[in-house]
Amino acid sequence: MTPEALRELNQALDAAGVGYTSEIYPGTVHGFTMSDTDAFNPSALQHHWDRLLPLLDRTLTDG
Repeated sequence: MTPEALRELNQALDAAGVGYTSEIYPGTVHGFTMSDTDAFNPSALQHHWDRLLPLLDRTLTDG
C-alpha cells in the first residue's frame, strides 16, 4: 500500500469514526515477517509483534 493510499484509507476510517492504528514499516517490503524470504526484516518483525500482541490482548481477553 502506498503512503497516499494509506492516507486515503485513514481519512475514510476517521470519517466513519472507526478506531484504528495504521503504520508503515520503513525499509520493509511485503513479506517482511517471513523468515524464509529475501524480504525478511528481523527488527521490523520484532516491532510488529511488540505492537500486535498488546492489541490482541486488549481485543480478545475479558476486561
